[in-house]
Amino acid sequence: MPQNEKLDSSARIIGWTFAAILLWGTTFAVASRVLHHHPTSVKLRAAAVIIGVLGFVSWPLATAKLIRAQDEFTRRIHLIALAIAFVATGLFLFTTDLLQRAGFINYVSLMTIWLVMLGAWCLAIMGAEWYYRR
Repeated sequence: MPQNEKLDSSARIIGWTFAAILLWGTTFAVASRVLHHHPTSVKLRAAAVIIGVLGFVSWPLATAKLIRAQDEFTRRIHLIALAIAFVATGLFLFTTDLLQRAGFINYVSLMTIWLVMLGAWCLAIMGAEWYYRR
C-alpha cells in the first residue's frame, strides 16, 4: 500500500475516533437531561439509557480500531497504558469504596471516576512512551 493511502487511512480513523467521542458526549448529555427530569414513561427512560450506552460504545470501538491501525510498537505502548490505567482505576475505586464505608468521604461522582480513569490512561501512555523510547 502506498504511503499516502496509509496516511489518508490513519487520518480517517482519527477523524472517526473524534466523531465517536463527540457522539458519546452528545448522547450522554441527551440521556442525562432526559433522566434528570425523572420521566414516568418506562419506554422513554429505557430509550435514554440505550442512547447513552450506544453512544459510549462507539468510543471504545473507534479507539480499538485506531490502536489496531498502528504499528506493533505503538500497539504495545497502548496495551501497557491500558493495563496501567485499569489497575489505577481499580485501585481508585477500591480505595474510595473503603473510604466511603469507613465514613471518611461521601459520594464519589461518576465524573470523578471518569476523570481519574482518563487521566491515568493519558499519564500511562506518556510514561510508557517515555520508558520505551529512552
